[in-house]
Amino acid sequence: MHLIFTTLIITLVLTTTAKGQEGDVSPKLVICGGGSMPDSVFQRFLKMAGPKPNLVVIPTASSRDLDPEKVQKLWRSRGFQDVFVLHTNNRNVASTSEFIEPLKTATAIWFCGGSQQRIADAYLNTLLEKEVYELIQRGGVVGGTSAGAAIQSRVMIASGSREPKISTGLDLLPGSIIDQHFLKRNRIPRLLVAIRAHPHLIGFGIDEGTALITQEGNAQVIGKSFVLRMESVEGMIQLDAYNNGEEVPLANR
Repeated sequence: MHLIFTTLIITLVLTTTAKGQEGDVSPKLVICGGGSMPDSVFQRFLKMAGPKPNLVVIPTASSRDLDPEKVQKLWRSRGFQDVFVLHTNNRNVASTSEFIEPLKTATAIWFCGGSQQRIADAYLNTLLEKEVYELIQRGGVVGGTSAGAAIQSRVMIASGSREPKISTGLDLLPGSIIDQHFLKRNRIPRLLVAIRAHPHLIGFGIDEGTALITQEGNAQVIGKSFVLRMESVEGMIQLDAYNNGEEVPLANR
């Protein structure tokens, strides 16, 4: 049974609904909170990628120049044989048919950690963003860790300690705000501020070594720590914690 941490009173409730890129298919997502992930997370990601997994890794969040061969070797050690590394900081390049061609046949995408704003700056409103949604519509899976988790909600926490800087991310999990490194870096206060500002959304705070897996409209926790779910309910903030194997409600109560 999940834990109920606390309930906090807030003074303002809005009634607007989340806007998003909702399609006909429930998204298959692997949303990781950063840090060292257990093998079970990558095994689940591989299984969700289908019988002939074809992975595109997007390392754009990183400030370091990652060696594509090392990235490919890492993911092949996790069971993926077809691995393509796709990166640019140029939005014009990200909207060319040549650049996005590897995504046409991909069954899985992985966003690496770093700065989620780098991902947003490079790919929002480009052909690459469109292809990410197309992959989800044909049953593919999108995963990411740290910044690669934060980018998966349209209302995106870009940075900040207790006061979040809100920016725009991808709309992979409509109706949500995603935060990561959650307990390790004591990010409850900043997600609380974000939910107060957007009370129609549900906050998911994912701790290190832990993933929130969504598939067929359901969500489950895999990993060593907790996923915290934060929601505004009748003028109050409810904060629930879920650990390994537990189901997490995605819809508003």
